[in-house]
Amino acid sequence: MRLVSLHAPEAPGLGTLEADYLPAGFVAVLAPDSRVRRALHAALSGEAGPDASIVTSPRGPDPSLARLPDRLADRLRTGRGLADLDAVVEAGTRALAWLDGLDRIEAARGRLARLSGANRDGAPPPALVARMHELESAPAECARLEEALRRHREDDVEVAGDLEQATMEWLRERQDAETRLQAYRDRARELKARLRQMEEAAEATPCPTCGRPLADHFDTVLETFRDEWEGVVQDGSWWRRRREQLEGKPQSLQELESRALQLHAAALELAERVHAARALVDELDELRARVGPEPATGTTAPGESVARTVDDALAEAGREVVAAARHRLLDRAAAYLLRLSAGRLLGFRLTSSGRTALVGPEVDLSTPPDEDGAAARLAVRLAAVECIHEAVGSRHAALVVGDPFDRLEESVKVRAADLLSERSRRNLVQVLLVTRGEVVDLVPEAFDGVLEYRRDATGGGLRPVPAGSGVIRLRA
Repeated sequence: MRLVSLHAPEAPGLGTLEADYLPAGFVAVLAPDSRVRRALHAALSGEAGPDASIVTSPRGPDPSLARLPDRLADRLRTGRGLADLDAVVEAGTRALAWLDGLDRIEAARGRLARLSGANRDGAPPPALVARMHELESAPAECARLEEALRRHREDDVEVAGDLEQATMEWLRERQDAETRLQAYRDRARELKARLRQMEEAAEATPCPTCGRPLADHFDTVLETFRDEWEGVVQDGSWWRRRREQLEGKPQSLQELESRALQLHAAALELAERVHAARALVDELDELRARVGPEPATGTTAPGESVARTVDDALAEAGREVVAAARHRLLDRAAAYLLRLSAGRLLGFRLTSSGRTALVGPEVDLSTPPDEDGAAARLAVRLAAVECIHEAVGSRHAALVVGDPFDRLEESVKVRAADLLSERSRRNLVQVLLVTRGEVVDLVPEAFDGVLEYRRDATGGGLRPVPAGSGVIRLRA
């Protein structure tokens, strides 16, 4: 579903936001500040405040997609609420499985649970028990993520302290070089002016100490001042070069800044994963409170064994549908990941704990680095959105790409821009890329439009800027 225009009087984190026209195709939305980019991503994802006026094409969502649970289609389109690769794979798999018949299987299991004698004599529905078994590992996973988040935050604080100290040292050295250079320049000007006066007055030049004419001592004093002036000029040249060296940030400081940004981003991502894990733990606690202790093994009601057999068969059918959907999703995503990584990453596999790992000719990453994880999430989201719209026969697939894009390496950004540009000309009516903007300078020909966030006295807005491919028409 393409976003055409957006007018929000109170967009969270932005205030007034005006976007009179958002073109189709691959569109870059530029904002230098990370906080503004996050707010823009949220606004373009539909979270622009209660009084926002949003025009889309078509006007409403596809009815086939609207029936997906938990707003899966919107979450995959925007990436909101999908904290990590596992969450993206789970959302895409569930959406595809739902469209492939999982909804009917779940509905049948629900009706069976309501009609079976198991519910009449107080036993819990099999679906709830099965869900409890699925969530048994949630507390341990939550504890693992919380410990990882604690370590990341400790590293983040330590590196932030090192960065602050290194920045202060660099600024102090640069200021010292500037002060010394200015002092040498002032002394050089003073000596040059005195030399000029001495050369003009010759032997009548007064002695700088007693004030009497130098007479026969003129040449000696002149040579002394000239030597001092040359020494000051030479030392001043050294401090000028030193100041030029300190004009830009040292490599060590740049590396510290990069490390601090990576740690901060990783901590934010881990915090989102911890939040999602805690939600699963809360769900498990709620199910335990509803279901209570599992009933002791004993005799069953006449129809209970039949109901359980049917429910087991339906559950197995559901698992097969989910497995097929996951295979279809990851098969397409693997092709995109292969392209983004230039062949270094070949695809995905499931670990024994059910998590998604990346595989390649020489790597097998159950916990991928931040850059690889961001590329994998983009590949899976793109594949999921395309597969979902193909499943319902929709021609209005769209994508909003935000923060993870700027964490990609420069070469991966270029390949990602080429891929998104290509898919926007085939399967996607619109791709909105919220970014700092370096990729626009690298591959301007990939974009169909570029919008820049600007603020003035009346508020903020997205304004078109000249970029991208030009069209030249020649007339005879």
